[in-house]
Amino acid sequence: MHLYLTILVLLLLQPALSGPVPLTTPSRGSLASKGQPSPSQPPVDLNALAVGEPCGVYTLGCAHGLRCAPPEDEPKPLRALLEGRGICTISSSASPTDEVQTAPCRKLLTTLIKGLNAHLFKSDHDIYMPNCDKRGFFRKKQCWSSRGKQRGNCWCVDENGLPVSSKNKRRGGLSC
Repeated sequence: MHLYLTILVLLLLQPALSGPVPLTTPSRGSLASKGQPSPSQPPVDLNALAVGEPCGVYTLGCAHGLRCAPPEDEPKPLRALLEGRGICTISSSASPTDEVQTAPCRKLLTTLIKGLNAHLFKSDHDIYMPNCDKRGFFRKKQCWSSRGKQRGNCWCVDENGLPVSSKNKRRGGLSC
């Protein structure tokens, strides 16, 4: 019994008695000096990736001002991002909302809203407000405004707002 106890103690103490731990270079983001970054080295964000680092849907996000983009020559960009083959790059100055403002449905909607007066909403006139998608293009189904319980006429259009077929004008229940 005494022999087993001695062997157990030696096994537990072996790592401590085996000698010094080899020094390694601190990994990216680790603080080598007890929580204080060195004055010559800027603090590193542990929760973000830097320019040029690989990124994707299931990885850490890119640092502020960067975005994860697939390689330029990638035939399947979405798959590349899903598989973590994107690269953190500097964001372009153009925002996605700039494109929406120039889309045909969004242009028409903006023009109509700017031209509407408050008295129009109290009148009995039909009002056409374009039905736009998130990108600013026309949804397939467009309708005139409702009057109480009576639905307005609807028709089908392409994404640029051009009618697909003139015989499809119906009240409410049209599927395009």
